[in-house]
Amino acid sequence: MVERGQEQARLDACLGELEGRQAAAIRSAFIDGTTYEELARVAGVPLGTMKSTIRRGLAKLRACLER
Repeated sequence: MVERGQEQARLDACLGELEGRQAAAIRSAFIDGTTYEELARVAGVPLGTMKSTIRRGLAKLRACLER
């Protein structure tokens, strides 16, 4: 249980290093279950832009978690 808490704290810290829109989109998509289409519509951006935003955010998140 302690290890799970440490993993969550590390994930939260890495999400905090992302741009606000990237972190919000990743949280919404992977924690809240919002679809990319819904996220794009709410943000008023094309679907491809939302996918790119999330993809770049996930790459930064992965790099942070690998440190």
